[in-house]
Amino acid sequence: MIEPFKDKAIKRLKRAKGQIDGIIKMIEEGKYCNDITTQVLALQGAVKGVTPLILESHLNTCGAKHLNSKDKERRDKFIKEIIRTCELSSR
Repeated sequence: MIEPFKDKAIKRLKRAKGQIDGIIKMIEEGKYCNDITTQVLALQGAVKGVTPLILESHLNTCGAKHLNSKDKERRDKFIKEIIRTCELSSR
């Protein structure tokens, strides 16, 4: 990964790691279920936000090489890979 995407992704994932620890503590302490659910949803948002950072970095590095390639098979394979990834992220 390239900067600034790498730094942003790491910060988000570290924040998510802290959120996981907080959620575990809330469950262990028997906190209010809706408060726990709210934190889980915040965690999901934090993790989901990493995907576009990784994808943008990938498109700026590998994408440039593959899409500018004279090898049609290489370009097509890369495009299908990106489409497959986008489909997975929409689930």
